Amino acid sequence: MSDNTNELLNKFDGDVRTYDPPPEKKRRKQKSIYADQLICLAALTGMSVWQSGWRAAIICAGSVLVCMLSDMIFCKMSKKTYNPKDLSTIAAGMCIALMMPSSVNYGIVAGGALLAIAVKHIFGGKDNYIFNPTCVAIAFLIICYPTEMLSYPAAGSQPALWGDAGVPLVSGVESYLLKLGTAPTVSFENIMLGIFAGPMGTTHFLVIAVCGICLLCRRSMSLLVTAFGLGSYCALTALFPAFSSIGDTLLLELSGGYLLFGFVFLASDPQTLPKTPAGKIVYGIVIGIIGCLFRHFGKVEGSFIFVLLIANAFSLRLDDLCAFIARNIRRVFVYLRGNMGRYERLRSDAENERRPKLTDTMEIIVPATNYNMPPIDNKVTKINRKKPNIITRFADNRRIKKKKEELVRRKQIHDEEGNYMNAMRSMIEQRHETSAPKTEAQKTGVPHIIKQPRKRSQQKNNKQGQ
Repeated sequence: MSDNTNELLNKFDGDVRTYDPPPEKKRRKQKSIYADQLICLAALTGMSVWQSGWRAAIICAGSVLVCMLSDMIFCKMSKKTYNPKDLSTIAAGMCIALMMPSSVNYGIVAGGALLAIAVKHIFGGKDNYIFNPTCVAIAFLIICYPTEMLSYPAAGSQPALWGDAGVPLVSGVESYLLKLGTAPTVSFENIMLGIFAGPMGTTHFLVIAVCGICLLCRRSMSLLVTAFGLGSYCALTALFPAFSSIGDTLLLELSGGYLLFGFVFLASDPQTLPKTPAGKIVYGIVIGIIGCLFRHFGKVEGSFIFVLLIANAFSLRLDDLCAFIARNIRRVFVYLRGNMGRYERLRSDAENERRPKLTDTMEIIVPATNYNMPPIDNKVTKINRKKPNIITRFADNRRIKKKKEELVRRKQIHDEEGNYMNAMRSMIEQRHETSAPKTEAQKTGVPHIIKQPRKRSQQKNNKQGQ
């Protein structure tokens, strides 16, 4: 049966149309990814200027300018060529500015931008850093300047352009959830538009959501990291809500702090992102689980930055770890498939060994059976044999036809060889008959001299010599 099937498949191999595999999607270049991020960050900067005044614009411009100047200085110190078209430096400067309150001191902004670029060059430049420089700078500023970094102007107030802010500072939504366990009185419309106390660019929930969708459509953000990260975080938050309403809890936790902004602009950084899909899935789940544990049980404000730094430490080996786990799981499945039911087989073999085996001298008693006895109902029943399917019949007929053709061809070859041998025998007999007079002439001893004709050149030479 298997031979027939193989013959049939081999027959139709030539008729099968081959299709080329679909081409893989080309990876986006880092320059285009950072360009898309800059467009979205510019939209958030416009919203921040509209809500917090021109001080927000000065903070963003100063952060970007310090990042570019420090990048130029560090490139000269490390004897590298400075690339003014490096958009990652500009993106880092804008992210640092938007993650700060609008009332922050300009010196703190400059120090954070300088620290981010320093961390970037300490690890060897743009293509070599392990930890996100923006996260390192913000984490350092939160630890060193908690009051300036975690106190925000009240909603609707615009700080002064120079000097002190001149406006009252209040705690953010994340502080309410962590310290008091209650929700501030903020309407749904204000949450969507970002009209509440918080960092300049991380409170605009609706704008960040639209930017995330645009980046996903442009393939400038990892869908696996965002989906599995937010999914795991929301699932754990639903299990441990801050207060009774799960929907309000999810909305406030996503809009408060750096969570949604970090998933859109920081978690999908191409330098710290794993390469394989399995690594990205694990990376997102790690961020979601650790972020939920930090916020609910650690009571740390701005915890997403520290969570992302922890995940960056694991991202280098996540691809190898996922490949190792997948390889071992595959081996386990292969082992189970090959050894499933092995205990039953060994037990049956052991039972067969215990049974007495027949020897040559043992007598086998067969019960008497009347094979000529007619059926009980005097009816001859026809055995319904299962007919072979059309593929089996076609293969059998084809094999029989091939065998017949092979026999006919062999017979023709045999007949041709016989005719050839007969012709050769007749030719040999004719040669023997014609060679008989020559033998008689040889016996008489009469020499046969055959004169070869001279060539013309030899004849001319003889005449000239004479």
